[in-house]
Amino acid sequence: MMAAGDSLEGAARRRSELEEALQQVERAVAAPAATVTWADEVTHRMRRLEIALNHHIVEVESPSGLLDQIVERAPRLQRQVEGVRHHHFVLARSITEILHKLRTARTVGTAPTDEIRKATIDLLAEMTRHRLEGADLVYDAYDIDIGGY
Repeated sequence: MMAAGDSLEGAARRRSELEEALQQVERAVAAPAATVTWADEVTHRMRRLEIALNHHIVEVESPSGLLDQIVERAPRLQRQVEGVRHHHFVLARSITEILHKLRTARTVGTAPTDEIRKATIDLLAEMTRHRLEGADLVYDAYDIDIGGY
């Protein structure tokens, strides 16, 4: 079993990676969409975000990982932990959908930039909410701030 400190450090490290990936996606999607490489750059950054999210999910949802430890330490937080697990699924699905739109756009030759931008902005907002809720959850369980924004 991992020690709580190890799980917290791992979660904090993954949070930093997620934050960096989020910032890169935001910069890419905010660039002028008229450029030839816009869809490719957004795709590249979105894939990095997908990898960072997957690493985060593996880190905190692994057996004896942070989420299991939170429930063990504070059973009253079970419902919030289940909400976090579900939110992981929703976030991953949103990334998959955006990547599908980008792939389709490259096949067709024109990207529906407004649609992709809106979906991406919605995803970024959801991921920010997720990070804040995660920070609150950890604080509720451990009285430790692992870092929001």
